Amino acid sequence: MDDFITFRNEFDKKKNASDKRYKDNSKKRLLANLKKKFDTTIIGALAAFEERFGELWGHGLRDEDLDEEQREWKELWMEARARILDNGNSNLRAAQSEISQYTLSWNRYVNQFDFKDNKEQ
Repeated sequence: MDDFITFRNEFDKKKNASDKRYKDNSKKRLLANLKKKFDTTIIGALAAFEERFGELWGHGLRDEDLDEEQREWKELWMEARARILDNGNSNLRAAQSEISQYTLSWNRYVNQFDFKDNKEQ
């Protein structure tokens, strides 16, 4: 009986350690995915704005090729861009901090199969 109790205790310790690792990895996975989504959203929005309005500040041109009006627009754009990036990064850190206060586990992908009775067909 002592062997069984020892075995059971070791098994429980290993299972608890495995569960903890899984939860830690689940949280890391969520945080990494969240960061990718924030970055994609912020950079995608900036890219869309540059695509539509970039000609105002000579987007894609070298600084020495810009005229005075384009230089003024570029300065305004760079200030707005920096604020957008700072705000996005600040909100990303806040979301990551919020998530760090939770215990999570990833449910993985679940496939659900619906079986129909052959008599119904």
